[in-house]
Amino acid sequence: MHNTFTDDQYCEFLIKLLAPVFPALTIQGGADEPFYKAPTETDKAVLYFRENYPRSLLHELAHYCLAGDRRRKLDDFGYWYSPCGRSAEEQTQFELVEARPQGLEKAMCEIVGIKFSPSTDDFSGRPASPLFLQRLEAAYNEMINTPPFTASKVLAALRKIST
Repeated sequence: MHNTFTDDQYCEFLIKLLAPVFPALTIQGGADEPFYKAPTETDKAVLYFRENYPRSLLHELAHYCLAGDRRRKLDDFGYWYSPCGRSAEEQTQFELVEARPQGLEKAMCEIVGIKFSPSTDDFSGRPASPLFLQRLEAAYNEMINTPPFTASKVLAALRKIST
């Protein structure tokens, strides 16, 4: 389905599709870097994704789905981020927190027909660790077979476009 749209059009389509699923969330593209702005008493939460990339939208949405109520009250879900140039230990920590969201992202990509590839967000040339890839696959299987509630709602909404 994605092949019939430009990335801008597809992101707009996905945002409109997901709006009824998340009435208290604004999904916004065009960001230089992804960011989650927690809700305030007067403003809805905003999930910013990179540029106009459908994969970025799905990736950030996966984080939202898995964050849980407590983390959704914190900017960027209370997570840390270290840019490229991480030590091996920092990369291991990154991979620990990224495997599950990427497992959900893979399930979403599969449903909507977008090619998925694991991301280590590391441009050092180091490949993804085998443990990261195993955890990602385990998370993918969880999301296909027994997804958490919020992830289940998103997967069901996305399935509507392929029927």
